Amino acid sequence: MSDTKDAIAGMVAVALPLWVRAQDDNDRELRNNRLDLRDIADELRACCNHGAMVRSKLPISQDFGVGLALANAKAAVPEIIPTSTGVTRPAIGEDAALDYKWPPRTGVYTPNGAVTEIGEVTRLALALLFQENRAWTEGFTLSSAPGQAAQAQIFSAARALSTVVSAQSLTRTDYVVAWSRLFGVSVPGAAPTITNVQAVNNVASVTPVPGSVFTNRAMRLRVTIGPGNYGAGNDVCTIVFSQPFTAAPAVVGDSNVSVITVSASSFTFGLRQGVNAGSFIDVNILAGV
Repeated sequence: MSDTKDAIAGMVAVALPLWVRAQDDNDRELRNNRLDLRDIADELRACCNHGAMVRSKLPISQDFGVGLALANAKAAVPEIIPTSTGVTRPAIGEDAALDYKWPPRTGVYTPNGAVTEIGEVTRLALALLFQENRAWTEGFTLSSAPGQAAQAQIFSAARALSTVVSAQSLTRTDYVVAWSRLFGVSVPGAAPTITNVQAVNNVASVTPVPGSVFTNRAMRLRVTIGPGNYGAGNDVCTIVFSQPFTAAPAVVGDSNVSVITVSASSFTFGLRQGVNAGSFIDVNILAGV
């Protein structure tokens, strides 16, 4: 019995230091793990509180990212069988101009970042990626960096344009006409205007002949007389071109037409012969430079 106790005591004497050493190692590992977890928590807290991270979580920043994501040509999640459906370019209507706010209206997001409603900047980011806007922006750049004087000129030109345009009350058609005039091209579908019909000279009306051409360069007009007779040589009316010529054009009429005054934007004509009340006469006129 004494030998057994001695044997057990010997085993304990040998095992106890090993157990103590193992326990110390476990305690050290646990302590190191706690320190590592504390360091990781500090790093995560510092990362989450970093200004760039906070700003990236603002709805306005997320709105811009959503706009860029909408133009992404690939699926966000890999697919076993690739889809052949392309990204359809959305249309931005003129009503978008009525939706601008300052600060911009932001989108609405769930706590995990899912979009429930897009904001104004989403539409802006998407529009910036359209081909025409990329072409305009890149084409507007210079071959080298501008100096301060050039920068001031560019800024002044842009500010002057917005100043002038914002003071207007024009329609989209009016702007099409204005831009067409600037580049010297004809305006599709825009016809001259008949003004100053001389009722004092007994001219009842001047209208395009039904079914005939009526443009800045060629026109057929019907002159109706009444209530009294029209006297030869008197003014009939003024024709205002839908787009002024670069210089006063040559205006030529048939044998019945007498051109009285001509400018780059209009002309006035009369008739070479008298016309009785209640009747009409059709005339042909050409204009060009």
